[in-house]
Amino acid sequence: MADDSTSRQRRQGPLGSPGPRGKQGEPGRAGPQGHPGRRGPDGARGKVGPPGKSGPQGKRGEPGPQGKPGAPGEQGPPGEPGPPGQLPSIEQVMPWLHLLFDAFEDYRKQREREEAERETLEAQGREAMKVFEDAEANGDAGEESDDGDRKKKKKKKKHRNKQKNKDKK
Repeated sequence: MADDSTSRQRRQGPLGSPGPRGKQGEPGRAGPQGHPGRRGPDGARGKVGPPGKSGPQGKRGEPGPQGKPGAPGEQGPPGEPGPPGQLPSIEQVMPWLHLLFDAFEDYRKQREREEAERETLEAQGREAMKVFEDAEANGDAGEESDDGDRKKKKKKKKHRNKQKNKDKK
């Protein structure tokens, strides 16, 4: 049996890698109870096959929803002016002119009224100043004051209790 153990050792190949794997061994012989032996190791996997051909092209799908509109671009240069239009006739303009002149007349009358009111107020103010100056020159200015009718308010003593407490200490 010693000879059998030496013959089972393998020699390394020239590149240092083991050779191709052999096919799987046969099942072992039946054991003492009549059952077959355990299964031997699996063999190595085979090489990957060549890739398959691609299938036929499918139908094109329906178009998606419309996207949002983009930002507006810059404004272009202005175009040339068009031909001049026709002017309105004098019959079309006359009612508008009458309204315009009436409004101007109303405005001028209102300004004259305001100016006259301003002058009368200034004249009344000047008369009042003359009367006051005459009364002041005569010494009558103090008699017309209403100071005697007014009562003088009493001041409240807010911190009265605090002051009493300080005095007691």
